[in-house]
Amino acid sequence: MTLPKWALAAGALAGGAMVLTSVLWTGDSGLNRGETAAAIVNGEAIPVEDVEIALEAMARDSRNALPEESARRALDRLIDEELLFQQAMALDLPRNASTVRRTIVMTMIDLAQTSVDSTPSEAELRALFEDSPEYFVAENRYRIRWESAASAEGARTRPAAHPPNRMLTPTDLRRYLGEDLTAAMLDLEDGQTIGPVENNGRYHWISVIGFQRAGQPDFDDHRDRVEALWQEQAAEAALESYIADLRRQADIQIQPFADE
Repeated sequence: MTLPKWALAAGALAGGAMVLTSVLWTGDSGLNRGETAAAIVNGEAIPVEDVEIALEAMARDSRNALPEESARRALDRLIDEELLFQQAMALDLPRNASTVRRTIVMTMIDLAQTSVDSTPSEAELRALFEDSPEYFVAENRYRIRWESAASAEGARTRPAAHPPNRMLTPTDLRRYLGEDLTAAMLDLEDGQTIGPVENNGRYHWISVIGFQRAGQPDFDDHRDRVEALWQEQAAEAALESYIADLRRQADIQIQPFADE
């Protein structure tokens, strides 16, 4: 095979001068006529574009202009990667190495899910909002006063974890009161108090000093959450459809288990 002829072209990248390497390979390399490659490794082409991308990455990581040999260094690294990849395939690592297999499977899942049209219409989002009220249910809001004591008759003090003096949802209050105390006070309304309630070895009194009943959820207030839910459901549907197609095209023979 005729050795390739390397042509060096000066270019500007990341504010500095750098060198790009390219070659027109016309031998029996598996490339289309006129297609450019920087190298052929065991019949597999390394495109010039891959070298340019590697050079761009090197330039971003460097504060100085890249030296002229940078193109060859980038190509050598790509050749090493190609050789390692080919050896991995020869060793059947995608099947024999669990971590490699898992990475490939996750990549295929991402590929299947990103194939979905990710631009829902306004009508689709509103329909999802109406059909999925459990995702967007509004919560009552409370402003509370919380006191605790070592015994039911003991002197009451304000806990260090007392929530801020503003209206909070139950979701917010759980971060301060914990699950049990929050659940104990959810039926309270403005002016009502519960206690003493024993929890974690102490006694607690909780008064509601401000209450705002939840209204109907509004689509505009939840639009971002609705779109995120649509994206999630669309990705799941795309993956299910993709796997169903693979199953229809596959020859799957399920053998009986030993205990059947």
